[in-house]
Amino acid sequence: MKTNKRHTIFFHLLVLIVIVFTISCSNNGQHKEKEHQNKTKPKILNFSELEKIDYQLPYILELKNKSKHLIMYGCKHSFNPSDTMFIDIQNKFENLKPDFAFNEGGNWPIYDSRNETVMKSGEQGFLRFLCKKDNVPVRSYEPKPIEEYEYLVSKFKKDNVLLMYFCRQIVQIQNRQDIGDFKEFIINDYLTGLKNSGLPIDNPENEYYKLTENYEHLFGSEMNWKEFKPESVLPIYNNTILNEINRTSVNFRDLHIVNEIINELKKNDKVFVLIGGSHVIKQEALIKYYFDEINKSN
Repeated sequence: MKTNKRHTIFFHLLVLIVIVFTISCSNNGQHKEKEHQNKTKPKILNFSELEKIDYQLPYILELKNKSKHLIMYGCKHSFNPSDTMFIDIQNKFENLKPDFAFNEGGNWPIYDSRNETVMKSGEQGFLRFLCKKDNVPVRSYEPKPIEEYEYLVSKFKKDNVLLMYFCRQIVQIQNRQDIGDFKEFIINDYLTGLKNSGLPIDNPENEYYKLTENYEHLFGSEMNWKEFKPESVLPIYNNTILNEINRTSVNFRDLHIVNEIINELKKNDKVFVLIGGSHVIKQEALIKYYFDEINKSN
């Protein structure tokens, strides 16, 4: 009888241990699942958050695991062939040996020589120059101009949106060394390009005169592209309506760019991205999040 009693007690103890162990494992699994669910997807930084960060350009984000390798080279914009940044870009590009590359700002033309390409198309044209030399597929990660335009005009007046584009282009031109006649360049190159991309604008020459009139109305002075203050349109400032429109444009682009990079990284093992430095800082946390997600799925 005592033996049977001991067996009964032992049996109940064993059952109790199994139950406790099962509950513990279940709770632990639920805890881990809850932890995964509670891992919040980061957001792209806004400009107020960006202003609090002390950084220098170039700002380079490099992510690597067993199968994937991403380099986001956050550059300054330069049209100076003697800028040492171009040597650094080339070294990092050639060391990575990318399967695919992204450039900023559309399909910049490339020319016969390195220096001519840099002088006329800056660092973005230089990347395309390298890609052509090494036979690496490359494209712009920009949204279609009409998609961004329609988003902006849903929030702001059309005339102000076009004026922001115009003034933003002036800032880029101020850094170039090959601009001859400003009016001719804006009409034949810039505005004609916008019209060909699908933006519903007037005849480029007529549109040029509308833009200069709107410029003079907003700033109260005759348009002088060489003396235009970048602080009036750059997104990090709050001086005019153009700053706000440009910020909205940049935020729209940032989300689009992240999606483009991640989608291409799913298809290619090594991706090189050349992009304005502040974009990398704003996108960094979200890019890292998606990079880890790709790693988990492989």
